Amino acid sequence: MSKLKLFTALFICFIFVSCENEIPTSEVPSIVQNTFKSNFAQAKDLDWELINDAYEVSFEIENVDHDALLDRSGNLLKYKHRIDGTQIPQGIKTFLAQNYPKEKWDDAEYIVEGKSKYFQIELDGFFTDKKMVLNANGKELSDTKYWE
Repeated sequence: MSKLKLFTALFICFIFVSCENEIPTSEVPSIVQNTFKSNFAQAKDLDWELINDAYEVSFEIENVDHDALLDRSGNLLKYKHRIDGTQIPQGIKTFLAQNYPKEKWDDAEYIVEGKSKYFQIELDGFFTDKKMVLNANGKELSDTKYWE
């Protein structure tokens, strides 16, 4: 099999696997939809997924990417949104400048989980990216999992 055919076959498989959890809004319980709407009334371009017995929704508000995770009972578990460099706290900027002065960062996000608020960021690596979860002071939260 030629490399092009193999690549094409793998790409098609990846597309199907990555879309297997997507569900239409009509399959999301009304209690979950109502909680979502009450918290994010201005949300547009909703994409729902069922992941590990919870509903994850990707959406936009004023052209900013957001995600929210809700349980089957309609409880909002956590949510996040993309932030730019001007929204990153100085403590994180200082931490990155001191510990990773040559690495570029991207995909910065602000996360609210219950009463906890934190940030996650990716440092561009040659083969892999380093994913970090930090508080506003720039302290790594090693016991908090990075939310993909």
